[in-house]
Amino acid sequence: MYLARDLELGIFRAVKELPASSRREAGLLRLLEHPYLPKMIDYTERGNFCYIIMEYIHGRSLEEYMQEGYVFSIEEILCIGDVTLQVLEYFHSRKPAVFYGDLKPANIMMTDQKRLYLVDFGSAVFSYSASYKETKGTRGYAAPEQLQGKISAASDFYALGKTMEVLCGKKKFRYFLKCPALGKFIFRCCRTEPEKRWQGTAEARNELCKIHPLNLQLKAVLFPLAVALVVFVAVLGSGLDREKLPELSQMLTPVTARYFTMEYQSGSAIWKEKIHVHIEKELQNLQKVYQKTQDQIRILELLAWNGQLADKADHAEIYYRQLLTYEPEYSKGYLEYGLFLCRQGRYQESRAVYRQWKNRAEEKRMQIADAFAEEWQEWKKEAGIILGRTKQSFLEGAF
Repeated sequence: MYLARDLELGIFRAVKELPASSRREAGLLRLLEHPYLPKMIDYTERGNFCYIIMEYIHGRSLEEYMQEGYVFSIEEILCIGDVTLQVLEYFHSRKPAVFYGDLKPANIMMTDQKRLYLVDFGSAVFSYSASYKETKGTRGYAAPEQLQGKISAASDFYALGKTMEVLCGKKKFRYFLKCPALGKFIFRCCRTEPEKRWQGTAEARNELCKIHPLNLQLKAVLFPLAVALVVFVAVLGSGLDREKLPELSQMLTPVTARYFTMEYQSGSAIWKEKIHVHIEKELQNLQKVYQKTQDQIRILELLAWNGQLADKADHAEIYYRQLLTYEPEYSKGYLEYGLFLCRQGRYQESRAVYRQWKNRAEEKRMQIADAFAEEWQEWKKEAGIILGRTKQSFLEGAF
């Protein structure tokens, strides 16, 4: 690439020298015109080389910015993603469609006025010739199918996701915490299977325009959790008598508070799943320390509910079964387990649990049935709603 001056106009031009065999790029550039693409001014050949004379862009690539220590903000990354999608939308809508093939920070130029340009079309191909024994591209950005000799619009989305991820730099996880939707967008771009990525630039742009960073201070969320963790570790390491442990409620507050944070309330399904896993681990750790019966029951209840919120019925059922072992101190465990089975549509098993509870109550001559009469009525009522009117006769027979 050379910087040249137009002797007639007195302005700078960019001149790209290529082997004559690569004149295809010049032919492609001649057909493309977009505000975010450098304009092709002229073309000439000399000997075994061809020369593309283009508009000179006074700026640096995004890769150069990163090498100089520049840190892109979330807003800048979203803007870069939107501009790139506009260019890809233009490419993919051509007849025939054009697949860029080598999207990466080194091929995106930014001027001092923050204007962006997509450059270098050496890897671009037309859709009718999108399958080769070899396709160009850069490892780390090129989609898996592209490295196998195939390229499509989905391949450009993969490279876009990788580019945006690299632009996040060392702040990637901080950015994903502050803006979960950004992580979700990048994750979908980078799916291994092409059919699971965005199926069109319009769909991708529509989703990208909805992304806004959460207006919260991470310290406000993380600091209470860090304090609780420090206290918890200190209690474990000090070897204090369990009677001197802090109240369980004090330790549960920072754990359950995660359900009410912005990243949980507004976060993606993937982010919520991570939170559920962390909560389960924290509760299991508390279960090892707080051995009193009532404490164990409370923790198991939370573990069961967390399992249901996480849509992991198998996890929830394990904890409900553990609650049954605390009978007679926690006879309500049968009620909770029975309702759980009803919500899962496992009506036969729910009826068996009720009978088991009733038999154990009669064997031990306890008045549990009277004590929880209203709760059992609520069970039947809830189960009736789940079953529907058509199954009401079955329910009456069950109870």
